[in-house]
Amino acid sequence: MLGQRLALLSTGEFPERAIALWARSLAIGAELSVEEWATAGELEAVFESMYLMAVADGEIARDEVLLLTQSLEAIISASERHGGSRFELTLPLLKLGEVLERFSSAVATSGVASRIDDVARRLVSAESRCLALRLAAGVAFVDDFVATAEMQALDALARALGFDHEDALRELKEAHAALMRA
Repeated sequence: MLGQRLALLSTGEFPERAIALWARSLAIGAELSVEEWATAGELEAVFESMYLMAVADGEIARDEVLLLTQSLEAIISASERHGGSRFELTLPLLKLGEVLERFSSAVATSGVASRIDDVARRLVSAESRCLALRLAAGVAFVDDFVATAEMQALDALARALGFDHEDALRELKEAHAALMRA
């Protein structure tokens, strides 16, 4: 399953902790601390970076929505194994249509380049920045063909996230190698 392959790229403390906070933030009347809201926002920005890679060619296909859904499911399952509540962690899947509609509206209003800049602004931790680049690369690499628009979007994302050429290349190679091992 492609989503499980992408989930291999999302290991570490940040996604395991952040998915539960993002799930809580999506609930009506959510009460989180300022720090928890920021962490939840970072994970949403990571997920938006994946969405932006999926729409880099100008549209999002049904199989790309399926890929995003499978990826989110796999990340949720990994967090559940580390003690997260399945009930609470399922909320992002239930609200996925709303989240993707927000992303779509933002792209329609601002364009992909502007959204990449906004995502980069919201990703403040080094771990979330690396995660966003790895997962966006995973979306581009998952079908074993990287279109020109995807490569340009990956390059723009890496620059916006503050990666120099060598660091970005290393992250992309590691993402590709992880996907090939899966």
